[in-house]
Amino acid sequence: MKVFMFSLLLLATTFSYAQVGIGTTTPSNAAMLEISGVTTAGAYKGFIPPRVVTTANQVSIAPTTTDIGLMVFVEETGCLDFWTGTAWESIYCSGGPSDIWINEFHYTNSGTDVNQFIEIAGPAGLDISGYYLVRYRADTGQPYGAILTLSGTIDDEENGFGAVSVDANLRNDTSGFALVGPDGKVIQFLSYEGTITATGGPANGLTSINVGVEETTSTTAAQSIHLTGTGNSFIDFSWSTSAVGQSTSGVKNIGQTFN
Repeated sequence: MKVFMFSLLLLATTFSYAQVGIGTTTPSNAAMLEISGVTTAGAYKGFIPPRVVTTANQVSIAPTTTDIGLMVFVEETGCLDFWTGTAWESIYCSGGPSDIWINEFHYTNSGTDVNQFIEIAGPAGLDISGYYLVRYRADTGQPYGAILTLSGTIDDEENGFGAVSVDANLRNDTSGFALVGPDGKVIQFLSYEGTITATGGPANGLTSINVGVEETTSTTAAQSIHLTGTGNSFIDFSWSTSAVGQSTSGVKNIGQTFN
């Protein structure tokens, strides 16, 4: 009996430190785990990392400094992210390294609404001609107003990133806007004062992501809703309302650092 238990213990120890191959009997000597992309029938298959629906789901994982290398795909942003030990960093986002994001906007203020705009941020040198914004209303889920076309090149405001803005007549009730790439695919679909399920336009069938903060009739024309924090992609920042006089249309936000 003692010999049998010793043998089991030895076997378990051997497997604990052995290399593992899935779809292969000869895993690389440099890897603890190797997964073959070819089935026994000769067909090719891929690997899907753990997926979370939103950035909030990602934050709820609550990794610590010992979890360096943890990896997830965030469906909300289309980014494959890894944990550095102190923060989530994007390895790759849909659309590649030229991804841009909605960075700031202003939609209502006391008195007559003025200075309404939507700002886009992204890598310096990117020609944003061909990108455009479509505004959506919540009551019908339909686009409203003309398409807001973007043009020009993003300037370098800090560490290879910058921002540009476009004037936009925005509604004061639950509304939103979709940022669309030259290929017609929606990069972001954001809303304020609630969510929207689009029933037309490029975001048809998609449900918006509510930014979670609002402007009111007490907001001044020199305030905005903008991203703050440190990073180089949308997921690195968080939405907040600016202080009086801190609207920064066309340049990086106060409280925002590009790295």
